[in-house]
Amino acid sequence: MIMKRRFVGLGLVALVIGAATLVYAGPGRALVRGHVGDVAATMLVYAVLGLAWRTRSRDRALATLAIATAIELGQGVWHVRSWVGELLAGNTFDGWDFVAYVAGVVVALVWERGVRRRSRFVAAVRSAHA
Repeated sequence: MIMKRRFVGLGLVALVIGAATLVYAGPGRALVRGHVGDVAATMLVYAVLGLAWRTRSRDRALATLAIATAIELGQGVWHVRSWVGELLAGNTFDGWDFVAYVAGVVVALVWERGVRRRSRFVAAVRSAHA
């Protein structure tokens, strides 16, 4: 149950960050929308993989990066014309997006490790009081 919860929590955080990037209208909007949004999207992909695939975090991280890379490279050959298509797959290749993808995976790994440590700590405290 803890395992599923950590990925649901990560997914919700990613969705909140992603939604915030869509409505942000301040300075650096293009940077926030383009790159912070990519960090959030990568976190969300990692969370979905975590819910669907019980494996080592390293494998989830590599799969997430592979998916993000495939989508980014695909932007060189396809051109979406709808807002939803652009939101899901983007429409312009940008090499800096790869940095955002790695950052998103790092955040997801840190999140997962932090939740795992907290759950071990809580279990230790409960067993000490039992």
